[in-house]
Amino acid sequence: MESTRLIATLHDFILEKGFQHKRLQFNFVSKETLLEMNQTYLNHDTHTDIITFDYSTGNRLEAEFYISLWAIQESAKETGESVENELLRVISHGPLHCMGWEDKTKKEKDKMRLEENAFINMFHVKHNPHV
Repeated sequence: MESTRLIATLHDFILEKGFQHKRLQFNFVSKETLLEMNQTYLNHDTHTDIITFDYSTGNRLEAEFYISLWAIQESAKETGESVENELLRVISHGPLHCMGWEDKTKKEKDKMRLEENAFINMFHVKHNPHV
């Protein structure tokens, strides 16, 4: 996956939602590091695919994201999704939280999933020369 295409798509996705990005930092860490962060900062004793530290103000997004490629690969296996699409889902998931989307209830999770799918589709359509 080419990073410049990914950045351009994420930028357009954020603008489409009425937000701007000040600084978004994506950090890829080991599953052990993310588990330790989950325990330390969120008091959760489970593996996760992403942890978001949101410093946004108003409609200007500023955040740090910590992502586990191991968890993304595991999720892709469980759902039958490609690793690329699962990575795109997680990359959009963090900024969506910064824009106010939640995923605590089933209804919220379903809405979040629709937004993540919109990002995945945007990435593939935007960068497919045959479309």
